[in-house]
Amino acid sequence: MKFSQFVPVLLSFASATLAQDFCTSASHTGESVKETSNKVGTIGDVGYELWSDSGNNSATFYSDGSFSCSFQNAKDYLCRSGLSFDSTQTYDQIGHMYADFKLEKQNISNVDYSYVGIYGWTREPLVEYYIVDNWLSQYPPGDWVGNKKHGEFTIDGAEYTVYENTRVGPSIDGDTQFKQYFSIRKTPRECGTIDITAHFQQWEQLGMKMGKMHEAKVLGEAGSTSTGTSGTADFPYAKVYI
Repeated sequence: MKFSQFVPVLLSFASATLAQDFCTSASHTGESVKETSNKVGTIGDVGYELWSDSGNNSATFYSDGSFSCSFQNAKDYLCRSGLSFDSTQTYDQIGHMYADFKLEKQNISNVDYSYVGIYGWTREPLVEYYIVDNWLSQYPPGDWVGNKKHGEFTIDGAEYTVYENTRVGPSIDGDTQFKQYFSIRKTPRECGTIDITAHFQQWEQLGMKMGKMHEAKVLGEAGSTSTGTSGTADFPYAKVYI
């Protein structure tokens, strides 16, 4: 649930890839950069971030949008890669957004909470949002993520549970009050296409207003309430596109 104070304005446009292609034969391609400390950066036209509060951690980001997250004894760790915006346009002004992803888990241990999917922020209103398609923990995120449960809806052929929350704390605009929105897939998947805009549209039908887009990124996040979590979450394919 961390954030970057500044992300450059970057737009990436790509055609959709057939799901069966990247789910069966995905591999990292292009230039790469390995980060071993907290960093917000770009590679090619892709924006990325590595953040952790403790432990021995790293992440490798590729110019094709794919990335690999490695963490050891981390209490909270995240890495993400995708599109960044300048907070001047709403999602419907930008165009229909999708994300393709493939997740490979390796040696995961001591994870108490986790989110794998799409993450981002909007302004006016200030919203932190999650579309959760998988998790690295034993159990999925539950009712504890939000103080208002909106029920279930179906997107991409699967049921998602929708939550809304109001928080006061760190945000892309400093310590302040902001909304949190969650769509949590009932059945996790390790590969597929996420219709990001379809979630935004459904949220707004429920009265969960979206603002002007700051980012939309594929996210891997893991946290521990005890000794710290360890493992690798590899995304040999990850692409957010319009």
